[in-house]
Amino acid sequence: MITYQVEKWDDCYEEAIPLLDAHYVEIATDKAIKPLDPDLERYQGLEEAGLLRIFTARSVAEADGPPAPGRLIGYFVSIVMTGLHYKQTTLAVNDIMYIDPAYRGGTTGYRLIKHAALDLKNLGADILTIHMKTDYPFRSLLEKLDFHLTEENWERVL
Repeated sequence: MITYQVEKWDDCYEEAIPLLDAHYVEIATDKAIKPLDPDLERYQGLEEAGLLRIFTARSVAEADGPPAPGRLIGYFVSIVMTGLHYKQTTLAVNDIMYIDPAYRGGTTGYRLIKHAALDLKNLGADILTIHMKTDYPFRSLLEKLDFHLTEENWERVL
């Protein structure tokens, strides 16, 4: 069974490190100039300011007794705040999203994004923006969830 929930930074960051490492190895570009080095203090500050929303997917073994929290298999992290260009609009901008490859191809990603979108809407967000690497597209998943393409991001190493 897979569960989807909102978690706090302090409660899940250390457990997320192996997934963050795997995520970086899989999709990061220009690794020579962009080493994985999360700004932990800034993430903590965003959460303390009420701007960080962390959603997790956990694999929970079904057993008798009270449910255990389960193994972290995915995350969806968004920064929620009013837009700099649209101060009356609350934007939820996805910072990072990852699903353990063993759990891809089913409904885990769909359910994680759907859970996040509903929670963010209930929190007061007007728009949810998700970005993706061009080499790792999941456009069909986003289209099933009623997202539409609005921008492209381009990079140049200087």
